[in-house]
Amino acid sequence: MKRLRLLTLFLLFLTINVLPATALTPQTDDDLLRDFLWNRFIRLPKEQRPQIGLALSAGGVRGFAHVGVLEVLNNAQLPIDMISGTSMGSVVGGLYAAGLPTKKLWKIGEHITLKNITSDLNVMGLFRFLFAKRLPSSENLVNFFHEQLGDIQFEQLPIPFSCAAMDIKTGERVLFNSGPLAIAVRASMNLPGVFEPVQYRHRALVDGAVVDYLPVETVKQMGADYIIASVTPPDFYSQTPQTVAAYLLRVADVRGAAMIEESAHKANFVITNRVLDTGTLELDRLYEAGEVGVKEAHQHLKGMQEDLLLFSLPYVLEK
Repeated sequence: MKRLRLLTLFLLFLTINVLPATALTPQTDDDLLRDFLWNRFIRLPKEQRPQIGLALSAGGVRGFAHVGVLEVLNNAQLPIDMISGTSMGSVVGGLYAAGLPTKKLWKIGEHITLKNITSDLNVMGLFRFLFAKRLPSSENLVNFFHEQLGDIQFEQLPIPFSCAAMDIKTGERVLFNSGPLAIAVRASMNLPGVFEPVQYRHRALVDGAVVDYLPVETVKQMGADYIIASVTPPDFYSQTPQTVAAYLLRVADVRGAAMIEESAHKANFVITNRVLDTGTLELDRLYEAGEVGVKEAHQHLKGMQEDLLLFSLPYVLEK
């Protein structure tokens, strides 16, 4: 304990004597020390610091809170070396990993509708559902991704990315980290009971939230040393399911809540975005969910920085 205090005092002395006087503003000693170490940390070359991974949970519309989290982390200049996302986390994570700035993601959130996901919101779609007994297709999401990014492959992404889906025939988790990005994201957010399974490579794929709601372990397997989890937990109290599809989504959320608890323990730092009273497909409320992410990430930013700096102290002081 005494050694830690002496180290803190030494670093504080170093801070006051290294930073120019004009850079000092009325801050606490802790703030000065954290800012000094943080600026030192973000300047470290990638090979001289821990690799930082981001796990983005499922959650339907609630998952758009990840955009707000990404904005705050990006403004803090946090280096993100790899991302894995599930369902809405795969949509946000895939677009960001491909190089789209958060400003663009906000604009997408303002204008996206169900038509960007399915083309079956018409008379023919209703006929298909009633008489052919087939659920709507989510094929439009592939077109949407092509409009935003072109036919981009995982191997072309500036930030390594992965996402998961489930094979409805076998119950297996299917991890995507190579090949076309659009079809992988479509499969990962393909809500069971709402959209028909995605037929791809002899598999029938549905939403990965059923098997990997919060992909912390996946990020670890990608090579992350320090993992930040952005979580959008289910809200069981604000709304009572009124339709068959809503009941199916609630069952998935109950299972997801259990997976969140298990996976969150494996992350180094967790940002919990409580987006309340919002249905899975209330797309007109995406922006609201994003604002919750901004609020939560901003509230926990200092705590995350301090935790990461303590984890990285050997790297920071080595140089």
